[in-house]
Amino acid sequence: MARPAPPEDFEARFDHAFAMVAFVANRYLVSHMRRVMVELGVDLESAFIYGTLGMLNIAAEMPPGTAPSSILEESGQLPEDRVHPVRLSDLSQVAGLPRETVRRKLEKLRSLGKIERTADGAWQVCRVEADSVSRAFTRETVVRLLATAQEVNRVLDATAP
Repeated sequence: MARPAPPEDFEARFDHAFAMVAFVANRYLVSHMRRVMVELGVDLESAFIYGTLGMLNIAAEMPPGTAPSSILEESGQLPEDRVHPVRLSDLSQVAGLPRETVRRKLEKLRSLGKIERTADGAWQVCRVEADSVSRAFTRETVVRLLATAQEVNRVLDATAP
């Protein structure tokens, strides 16, 4: 999916409303980081590795513009056979973090039941992780993200260059 082009006067509106736009965006980010630590019970670096692993597990199956009905099960999940486990070295490279740091964080995430190691040593997010708690967390994240986008648009729309 192509990134939508901002309106022609976006730069002027952004510049005039910078402090408010930055505040709204940062309020969302800080709140989200806190929710990750408290509700998911992991530090931010582990959350970053966890999220990166999850994205790499499914990225090949979800190219931009893909219709959900063409790849997802009735439950809204990707079929298990379409999840692609990731090697430690690949995850370390994509995350831009030292291999040993990633390995330690993966072991911690595994001990929490969030990820698993395959027979060949690769890593993947546990399918059971898409339980009601994870779904509720993700749902609330999306609701808050949409509200933040609306708030940023409201601020920009109220700004006359």
